[in-house]
Amino acid sequence: MLRSTNLIPKYVRYISQFKLEKSDCIAFEPTRTVIDPKSCALRDKGLVLGVYWNKHVTGQQAILTETARKYNEHVKGKLWKCLELTPIPRLGETRVFYDLDPLYAYVAVAGLGSECSRYNKLEQLDEFKEAIRIAAGVGAIALQPFHPRQIHVESFGNAEAAAEGASLAIWRFTEYKSFLKKHQVVPRPKLTLHDDCDVQGWEMGELKAEAQNLARYLQELPANILNPKKFAKIAVDLLCDLDINVEVKTKGWAANHEMGGFVSVGKSSVETPLYVEISYYGADECTRPIVMIGKGVTFDSGSIDLKSEKELRYMKGDMAGAACVLAITRAAAKLKLPINIRGILPLCELMPNGYSPKYGDVIPNASAKTIKLRLPAREGRLLIADSLVYARNYWPKFIIDIGTMSEELINFLDGAACACYSNSEELYNYIEMASCETGDRVWRMPLWKFYEDRVKNCQVADVANIGLTAHGDSPNCAAFLKQFIKDSKWMHLDTFNVGYTKGCDFPYLKRGMTGRPTRTVIELLHRLIADSKL
Repeated sequence: MLRSTNLIPKYVRYISQFKLEKSDCIAFEPTRTVIDPKSCALRDKGLVLGVYWNKHVTGQQAILTETARKYNEHVKGKLWKCLELTPIPRLGETRVFYDLDPLYAYVAVAGLGSECSRYNKLEQLDEFKEAIRIAAGVGAIALQPFHPRQIHVESFGNAEAAAEGASLAIWRFTEYKSFLKKHQVVPRPKLTLHDDCDVQGWEMGELKAEAQNLARYLQELPANILNPKKFAKIAVDLLCDLDINVEVKTKGWAANHEMGGFVSVGKSSVETPLYVEISYYGADECTRPIVMIGKGVTFDSGSIDLKSEKELRYMKGDMAGAACVLAITRAAAKLKLPINIRGILPLCELMPNGYSPKYGDVIPNASAKTIKLRLPAREGRLLIADSLVYARNYWPKFIIDIGTMSEELINFLDGAACACYSNSEELYNYIEMASCETGDRVWRMPLWKFYEDRVKNCQVADVANIGLTAHGDSPNCAAFLKQFIKDSKWMHLDTFNVGYTKGCDFPYLKRGMTGRPTRTVIELLHRLIADSKL
C-alpha cells in the first residue's frame, strides 16, 4: 500500500525530468567502467530502421529506406537476408533481429506501408508523416523489452515525425509501480537521431512529444494526489524556472469578480478551488496575447447527478484541458516563440454534498447574464463561461478553450478527432492544417443559431447550461459558451472523446490518458507565427 508521505517526492522527481537542457534531449552516454567496449555497446544500444511495402507494385514489393539500405551494406547484406526469412512487416508491424553487427545488439525493422503515401485530402491527414510516427513508435516499443539505454532511430524522411512517434511510444506512467521502482534498474531509454543531420527537426519533435507526455502524466495522476492545490504547485514548479508568471487566486477573488459558476462548483468539495493564471511574454508587453482556457476539474463526480461507475473510472482526467494549456505554454517558452500567452486554469473538484449545485439553480455571471442549471453534471461549461468573460480584460488576439465537455462525442467521433467549434473561418483553417500535420485531427462542428435557440429557451434565466433534450449536447455546449463571447475570435475544442484511449487508435499511444490535442495547438502557433498572423 502506498504511503501518503511518499507521494510528493515522487511527482517532484518526475517534474525534474522536464527541466533538462536542450542538449540533454538528443544524446545520452552512460558512464562506463573498464568493460569490453563491444559487450557494453551491445547491452546499451538498439536501432530502428524502416522498410516500405508497395502492394500494388509488381516485382520487388519491399524496399528498404535509404538509411536501412546503407546499414544493410555495412553488415554485408545480413539485414536483408534476415528479412527474407520472415514476412515483410506492413505498416504498424516490426521485426527484431540480433547480433547483426558489434555496435547494435538489437535492430528493429518497422513497416512504413506504401512508399507513395502523401497528404490525403479525404482523410485530412498527412499519411507520410503519420506512417513515420507509427514506424518509429512500434520500432521503439519492440526494443523496450531488452532494456537498451539508447535507441537510435532513423528519420524515415522526417526527423520531427520520427521523434514524436518514438517519444510518445516509449512513455509509460509507472509512478506508483513499486515493483518497477525496485527491479527496473535500467532507465527509460534515451532516443537519438541516427544517420541524419536534421537535428533541429528531431529536437522539435521531441519537445512536442515531451509536452504531450507532460499532459498525459498530469491526467494520469490520481485525484487524491492531484487536487487543485497540488496542480497549482506543479504549475509553479514547472513554469517559474522558464520565466513564466504564475498567479494563484482564491475563491474570494473569484467571487469578487462575479464568477458565479466557478464559486458554485468549487464549494461542492472540501478541496479549496483555485483560479490559476499563467503568463508567458515572448513578445513586447504591449502585444495582444493569445488567451487559452483549460477546464481544470480534478475530479468530476457529477455532483448530485452522480455518474455511473464506468464513467467515474476516468474522471480523474477531467482536468485534461488545464493540463494541455500548461504543457502548451511551457513548450512555447522552451521554443522562445515570439508571442504572448495568457493561460487561464479554473481548478476545482465537483463532489456531492450539501453545497453542491442543484437542479434549477440560477447562477449569476459577470457578463450580466444569468444561467439556469438544467443539469448540475455539466459543470465544465460554467467554469469556461466565467473565464471567457474574464478573458476580455486582456483584449486577446483570439481565445482557445479546451475541455472534456460532452460524452456523446464518443458515439459520434470515437477517438478519431476532437470536436472543434469556431466563429472564425481563418482560425479554423489554420488548426485544420495543423492537425493534418500532427496526425491529431480536429473536426469542425456546427455553431448554428439552431442550438443557440435551445439553450436560450429558458423561462427563469437568460440561458441554460444544456438544451431541453439530452441530444446534441456538444453543439449545445458550444452555443452556450458563445453567449459569453462578444467580438473576439474564438475556438472551442471539446476533447471528451480523445482524452482516453484503449491503445487501439494510434500504435504510438498505449492505453491510458492521451494528452491530446497538445501537439496540434503547438503546431497551430507555429503556423500562425510563420504566416505573420501573430
